[in-house]
Amino acid sequence: MTQMTVEQFAHDLGMLPNLLLEQLQAAGVAKRSAADFVTEQDKTQLLDYLRKSHGSSGSRTKITLARRQTTEIRQSDSAGRPRTIEVKVRKKRVLTTKQDESDTAGKRAAEDVSLRTAEAPEAPEAVPVKSVLDAEQIALRAEEARKRSELMARQAAELKEKQEKRRQQVTAQTEVKKESTQVQEPGSETAAVSGSVAATQPESTETAAVTPSATITVTTQTTPAAKERAPQKPAVKPEEKGEKKKKQARQQEAWKDEPVKRRESKARGDVSGGQEWRMRKDKHGRSRSDESQSQHAFSAPTEPVVHEVLIPETISVAVLAQKMAVKAAEVIKVLMKMGNMVTINQMLDQDTAMIVVEEMGHVAKIAAPDNPEAFLEEVDLSPDEARMESRAPVVTVMGHVDHGKTSLLDYIRRTRVAGGEAGGITQHIGAYHVKTSRGVVTFLDTPGHEAFTAMRARGAKITDIVILVVAADDGVMPQTIEAVHHAKAASIPIVVAVNKMDKPEANLERIKQELVNHGVVPEDWGGDAMFIGVSAKTGQGIDELLEAVLLQAEVLELKAVRDAPAKGVIIESRLDKGRGPVATVLVQSGTLRRGDVVLTGAVFGKIRAMLDERGKSVSEAGTSIPVEIQGLSEVAAAGEVFIALSDERKAREIALFRQGKFRDVRLDKLHVAKMEDVFGHQEDISTLNLIIKADVQGSCEALAYALKKLETDEVKINIVHSGVGAIIESDINLALASKAVVIGFNCRADLGARKLIASTGVDVRYYNIIYEAVDEVKKALSGMMTPDRKEKILGLVDIREIYRISKVGVVAGCYVLEGLIRRDAPVRVLRDGVVIHSGSLDSLKRFKDDVKEVKSGFECGLSLKNFNDIQQGDQIEVYEIVETARVL
Repeated sequence: MTQMTVEQFAHDLGMLPNLLLEQLQAAGVAKRSAADFVTEQDKTQLLDYLRKSHGSSGSRTKITLARRQTTEIRQSDSAGRPRTIEVKVRKKRVLTTKQDESDTAGKRAAEDVSLRTAEAPEAPEAVPVKSVLDAEQIALRAEEARKRSELMARQAAELKEKQEKRRQQVTAQTEVKKESTQVQEPGSETAAVSGSVAATQPESTETAAVTPSATITVTTQTTPAAKERAPQKPAVKPEEKGEKKKKQARQQEAWKDEPVKRRESKARGDVSGGQEWRMRKDKHGRSRSDESQSQHAFSAPTEPVVHEVLIPETISVAVLAQKMAVKAAEVIKVLMKMGNMVTINQMLDQDTAMIVVEEMGHVAKIAAPDNPEAFLEEVDLSPDEARMESRAPVVTVMGHVDHGKTSLLDYIRRTRVAGGEAGGITQHIGAYHVKTSRGVVTFLDTPGHEAFTAMRARGAKITDIVILVVAADDGVMPQTIEAVHHAKAASIPIVVAVNKMDKPEANLERIKQELVNHGVVPEDWGGDAMFIGVSAKTGQGIDELLEAVLLQAEVLELKAVRDAPAKGVIIESRLDKGRGPVATVLVQSGTLRRGDVVLTGAVFGKIRAMLDERGKSVSEAGTSIPVEIQGLSEVAAAGEVFIALSDERKAREIALFRQGKFRDVRLDKLHVAKMEDVFGHQEDISTLNLIIKADVQGSCEALAYALKKLETDEVKINIVHSGVGAIIESDINLALASKAVVIGFNCRADLGARKLIASTGVDVRYYNIIYEAVDEVKKALSGMMTPDRKEKILGLVDIREIYRISKVGVVAGCYVLEGLIRRDAPVRVLRDGVVIHSGSLDSLKRFKDDVKEVKSGFECGLSLKNFNDIQQGDQIEVYEIVETARVL
């Protein structure tokens, strides 16, 4: 056997080595340090000493016997399902020798004294061994023992007080439960059993004869036996053993069957009514505590919690319900009451979401936009007056179609742009800069056709001066008035160029009078608009026009920052087959250089190439200079503002954020189903599905705008898709799936798309002039409209005689008074001017021959289908339904 040191022996006993050394020295074992070895003889000597000091050196006077009995009870629960309840009874019997009560009491007192002596750290006085502790250490340990005993007493008092409060709460809850619900039969039986067990507890505690352990569900048959055996076992257990048995009882109770445990009463002062986390749980992991259910069922009603909900620009129904801590079905119910049918994933706009939040009793607030676009505000430089330099004016040429706007610019630029346009009308917005003797002027040429309203509005927003071109022989037209309104809305000065002054029928004074009616007053009439007569063919008045424009620019004192990151506007964009997305931009401030990272809307890219309006490559573009850039990720939206950034990663992050934001807005703008769409759909409305592909973004936008204006209450236009570039296979597949007509404006289908068109037969129309496309779509819509049905009277027949023939029926002998009568035409029977029947003819004869029609002045015989109640003197009116095609 291996030797053991004092330190190892103290570790096995779970005590400090110093205390073990003191006990060994008190027992007469000469050990001085924790490294000394301990023999078996030393251990036996220490054990004998401890037995003598604890008063247990005498002979054994008692024997403890334990017995366990298990029984089963079968009964059905409230649902009628059979249940088996296992009842375990554990009994412990202590047999002692017969002694006087005084001896027993003396032993009990001796045991208490011995226990307290064992707990005290002081060395016993009975053994005359010198202690290693001095008097001061002994006094300190005595003081610590006294404080520990006071603390234990105080904790015991607090525990008793808590148990009393809990007992009172359980009693109050039980009374409330008895008043609200009726107790079931099995529960009452178990309660009776528990009550009997609780009644036996005081007596068993006093006698300490029979000690029921963890299982409280003891039947009433075992209780009398325990009472009979109680006087025969007067032995009392130590306090520590009693506490240990309480702990064992609580641990074993947690494993009993749930219905029995729910109905039992707690013994040993435990009246909590439940086992909290020790409770058994069902298959779903939910605790089945009766106490927790009763507390939840009878809790006092609380006031509704008002949440402060932050609403972004768009929010889904599910997220909105989560922010208000309600179910999504409640939010959908409120929206249905408002007349909107939504789903849980549908996006709501900010105004609708705020109305829903306030309707449900919460506080709605607009959320601050948390987006990476704050980076743009940081890099935005405030214009410094010291760095501001004069810039060239941006002039937009506006006016009615065919009034000579592009021809006027061609003469100024010495080019032939108008000759290259289809139909001789401008269908794109063009940007040019011209160098004159007095400086550079940038011109924007806008289309004059009514469909290009958005283009003209875009040109008016980015310009400094508007040249209003009016034909001297035509006068003020609708697009002329629209151009005046755009200019006045943007507060831009107007210079009126009266074109075609070389024609003999030109009348400048008439133009002035017509424009005065629309708020454009000439300078010589006391206004601020300069009127200049020009001719795009002969060049008359061109120099005076440029002089007036530059004079107006000097008055405006146009300035911009030159040495700064470029900012400007996308004038036009298109998808080139070889170069990819191409955009025409106008720099408004700063300098745009090749290699800069550009961000516009949800599109970004690094400029790979930069061309001027003549197609020449340039390395940089200053303020008021239009250029064409390549390298964008997608086709940019016309009219968007662009900005040059130094960080490509930040530009990509902002673009991706805007794409997600635009997607939410696009989903929000989708058609929200109304109540009438759910319960019934109007079948008399025809829809024409279209797919529009154009060469540039502006033309696509203008064509879609012009076609949407053709809609009526009976025919609708649904633009399934619109884009820039050639017609590709995906466009044909989309048209095939949606049964749409593909319109190609200044673009054609590629090879793959042409093969697919030939195999599927999709209707593809190509146009170069916008009004031709509008006229074709108008004809198609007219054919889809329901034709007008009108009634035309053919003739009037008088019944002169009635013949009743067996197996044939009633036959009328008639005379045609007016018009004619046809066999296949519908008829009406009139009696005294009142219609009594509407139907058709069964037969029409003249003499014995069947005929198709009988004209006026002839006699005939006829019979009606399913109608025999005709009389002499009745009249038959013959008519037909004529359908007339409707035109938009």
